Amino acid sequence: MDTSPGAPQPRRGRGRPREVVRRNPGEGTPLDRRPADSPRTTAAILDAAHRVLLRAGTAGLTLVAVAREAHVDVTTVSYHFGTRHGLIEALMDRLYQDQAVDFADKARELPPGQERWQVYLEGVGRMCQDGDATRAYFAIAALGLRDDALRARLAKLNAWTVRAFADTINADAASDERPLLDPERLRTIGEFVYAAVDGIELHHALADDTYPLRDVLAILDDIVTRLLTERSVP
Repeated sequence: MDTSPGAPQPRRGRGRPREVVRRNPGEGTPLDRRPADSPRTTAAILDAAHRVLLRAGTAGLTLVAVAREAHVDVTTVSYHFGTRHGLIEALMDRLYQDQAVDFADKARELPPGQERWQVYLEGVGRMCQDGDATRAYFAIAALGLRDDALRARLAKLNAWTVRAFADTINADAASDERPLLDPERLRTIGEFVYAAVDGIELHHALADDTYPLRDVLAILDDIVTRLLTERSVP
């Protein structure tokens, strides 16, 4: 079976089959499996799952617990996500999607390159201050380290997020502007940025109020700014 991000992959479970859908950057994650007929219910269940995860950890993230938190029957959760595994996958999608979509929305009206990078860096600062989001993100990542299927999904989400970052930083494909950098080089820069941001966010979450977040982000800004100004496209 083709397991690439863009390949349809029917999902088995209670309720109707659903497919993995590839979307363009800023339009949702490429692994979104949520039914299109009831987005409000889906969002409410994911909100509830997020709260349960923060309160009870991954061990307490069960369909029954999420159903109680969302004030719905457990069969409703099963209909939308199939199994606990499917619910966790959807929560992963949301954690990645929110950041990428927020960045794309804020950067769209700015010139490509440095100004868009500054928007992203400001978002990193806000993200580091959001302790709940940090705990949820790393709790899900820890699950991925212990589960092969979740690890594979996280790897695809990471790759999609890097591509979305690179596409947003670079000139829009539909415009007449020349791209800032070669797309492959910019994706490599994106891999560095996301690895650095994960480390910064984790260290900030583990440290006390003395962590020099502003100074660390300033160093990251200096490095990435220099990389972005080294145009590689003639």
